[in-house]
This record gives sequence, structure tokens and C-alpha cells, in this order.
Amino acid sequence: MFPAIPLRAAAAALALALPLAVQSGAPVQAQSTTPAKDPVVATVNGEKVMLSDLRALHADLPEQIRKIPLDRIYQPLLEQVIQIKLLAAKARADGLDKSPPIERRLRALADRVLQQAYLEDHIDKAVTEDQLAKAYKEFAANHRGEEEAKARHILVKTKKEAMAVIEALEKGGKFAELARKTSIGPSKAGGGDLGWFARGQMVKPFADAAFALKKGAYTGVPVKTQFGWHVILLEDRRRKPPPPFEAKRAELKAELGRKLAVAEIERLQKSASVVRFGPDGKPLDDAAPARKEDGQDKKQ
Repeated sequence: MFPAIPLRAAAAALALALPLAVQSGAPVQAQSTTPAKDPVVATVNGEKVMLSDLRALHADLPEQIRKIPLDRIYQPLLEQVIQIKLLAAKARADGLDKSPPIERRLRALADRVLQQAYLEDHIDKAVTEDQLAKAYKEFAANHRGEEEAKARHILVKTKKEAMAVIEALEKGGKFAELARKTSIGPSKAGGGDLGWFARGQMVKPFADAAFALKKGAYTGVPVKTQFGWHVILLEDRRRKPPPPFEAKRAELKAELGRKLAVAEIERLQKSASVVRFGPDGKPLDDAAPARKEDGQDKKQ
């Protein structure tokens, strides 16, 4: 199956069919029985259509459609694959697959599929757990995450109330206790605890004040935002830790894979006989022999 040939038509057809499938809000049931890993989802003149055929079409569609889960657009995808099968079978019956231009396109598509398959297989075999662990260790050592602050705050309606909170703190009042008693913010029950946050997660006046504090200090001047007046206590600050290994695994493998792919292509090129010609048919390489169809014979 070569779904890449009619992809533009497929995308257009699906664009018409998808609104009904998506607006219904309910996923279409692909199988009423316990699904196999790759079940048969249709037969077309006796030829089986597998669930993997739908997945392949789904993966090749435009990004905005690809983001929609397969089970929500199952029916239009199934109809599209059936149409592809019917039209491809008719094209073969009419001998179009024997046409030299079509044969070249089919060979080019097959080459691209095989290229991808070989590189994926090569990378899967070559990338080891030790290599991934080493790559993650290097990443973690060089990771300089975004700065984060851990703070508490007390939110009140007026500046006067905020100044009263600051006076209470100066007299030895406990910040968490004052937050529970006086704050009107949703963090009141937790003693004003906001946990860890990055600068961009807070409104600018609040973030600027919080990140300007030293660890253990609170704002001596109330901070005004659209929510009211804040008194902020900075409890700690840090650089955001690197994501865990499993969260980076796919990205690290892709990075190692790109390097392995380049190295493998270079290795194959060195051991192959490659002759390059320009669009005018003339050799691009000094060592390239003249082609017979050019009507040239260097021996004469």
C-alpha cells in the first residue's frame, strides 16, 4: 500500500468527513470484540485491510488532523483506505502500474520506505542502554534549568491591611499563621504556600518582587497586582532540575540516531560507486566517466 500517492486527495476528503465525526464528541467503536494487536478492519474484494493501514494513513496526514486521536476519526479513515484500495486495484487492472513514469514513482516510494526502515532498524540495534545513560548524564551535567522560587504570600484587599501584616511580621509574627488568619487568596489554608514556580508563572509585579528577595526575607513594601496587595516571603530558590531520564529517553535516542544515521550514510557512500551528473547531463565529478548516451567515446 502506497498511501503517499493520494495524500492530498485523502486530506481533502477527510477534511469534509471529519467535522461530523469530531463534532459528535463520541469516539467511533473500531471493534466490538476484544481487539487484536493488528485486527482486520475491512476486506476489499477479498483483500484484507488491517488496523495498521489506518494508522499509517493517520500518521501521514496533515498535523492538524494527526492531532485528533485515531478512534475519533476512525470511520472517515476507514472509508479513505477502502477508496485507496479500490482505486489502486482499478489502476493495476488498467495497467497504469506498468507505465514507466508510475513505475519510477513506485520505485522511489519503495526506496524511501526502505531507507526509513533500514535506518530505524540500524539505530534500534546500535543505540544501547549504556549509550543512552551516558548521554543523559552529560545532558544533566550541562543542564541549566530555569530559575524557580519557593514562596508564601499573604493577599489582602488594601495597602493598609498589607502594611499591618508587615508590622505584625516585624514584631515576630509567624508568616504561615498570619496567612491563615488574614489572607484572602486560595493558598490561605496552606499558610500562603505557593510551592515552586518560575518567573513566567506569576504576574510581573509579583514575580519581580519575589525573585528580588533573598532567601528567608519578605517584602518590606506591599506589592500591588490586579488581585490585590501582597506580602511575599521567599523560602528558597533553585534552578529547575533536569527532566527524568524516561522523559528524555526518546529525545536522546533521536539525537544519537541522527549521528548514527549520518555516520552510516558516510560509510555506505565510501564503499559505493557513485557518479553524479548535473541537470544538463554532464558529469559533476572529475572522475565521472562519459555516458554512452552522450555519444562520446574517449578512446576515439
